[in-house]
Amino acid sequence: MTVAVLPPELRSELHLRPMRHDDAARWAVLMAAVEEVDRRDEHYDADDLTEELADPDLDLGRDTLIVLDGSAGDEGVAVAYQVLRLRSGGAEGAFVATDAAVHPAYRRRGIGAALLAVALDRARELDAALFMRVPETNAGAVALAERTGMAPVRWWSELERDLAEPITPTLVPAGLTVASLGPPYDAERWDEPLRAAHNSAFADHWGSVPVSRQAWVHWRTGSKSFRPGCSAVATTADGDVVGYVLSYEYVADTERTGQRDLYISTVGTVAAHRGRGVAAALLAHVLHAATGLGYDTSSLTVDAQNPTGALGVYERAGYRLHRREITFAAPSAHS
Repeated sequence: MTVAVLPPELRSELHLRPMRHDDAARWAVLMAAVEEVDRRDEHYDADDLTEELADPDLDLGRDTLIVLDGSAGDEGVAVAYQVLRLRSGGAEGAFVATDAAVHPAYRRRGIGAALLAVALDRARELDAALFMRVPETNAGAVALAERTGMAPVRWWSELERDLAEPITPTLVPAGLTVASLGPPYDAERWDEPLRAAHNSAFADHWGSVPVSRQAWVHWRTGSKSFRPGCSAVATTADGDVVGYVLSYEYVADTERTGQRDLYISTVGTVAAHRGRGVAAALLAHVLHAATGLGYDTSSLTVDAQNPTGALGVYERAGYRLHRREITFAAPSAHS
């Protein structure tokens, strides 16, 4: 990744470099400042961001940047960052997903535009589309995407559920068994069957790509936030996985808000078993478990244009719209 991206008038004040594993703490301070203004209900501690930086598919030297205000000493205070992740193998072809933010006190100075220019260059180099997802209420981020020629291509609904509300009993489809994945979680028993079911279930979903073994363990079942007791699997009499729910609890969120939220990260049903109520039965199982374990709320994000009818499943399970996000895209040269 190029390093000469800041506007000339900022280069004496700010400097940038690729991110390092020891940047997690300063990155967490930056994210807290961003959350104070943007209010995305996303809180990160240094452990969370250490996990982000340890992504086995992330090239820190090429695909990350941190912008530092050098006047503060100790290598500077983080005032902006960017992380790029290449994804390929899905129906949309290769794409680069950018994750970036600028400290509120440093906005409207060209830093975000400079970072986005780097992301666009990297996507062109890889002959890939560039995807950027932002809250629809973040007028600055939306305007930046539009000024750069990016166009909205997908909308996402963030949903919430109060776990004090009753959970509707849901029958498990005939011939299937629904059970929790722990604790303890048996990685040897479940990792590969779950990963295979996931790659099958999401093969026709927009923006989804096959998940490797390394990535599955790092981001899914090996994450410190994974909660197997509030995750579940649906199996046939032969033990084949036909559906699953993976759930997470983010300690930094709990510490900041005082509320325990169970985030439903992934709900998958293999195509041959859709339309039978598998997802509804799994969700009811997980929500009952979460209530028993003292969670206050549950949240999830769903593709508003999901053709499988997932939004309706979640609404029937008691989830309600909290906010929306938009994915903007700059297509590859050969799209």
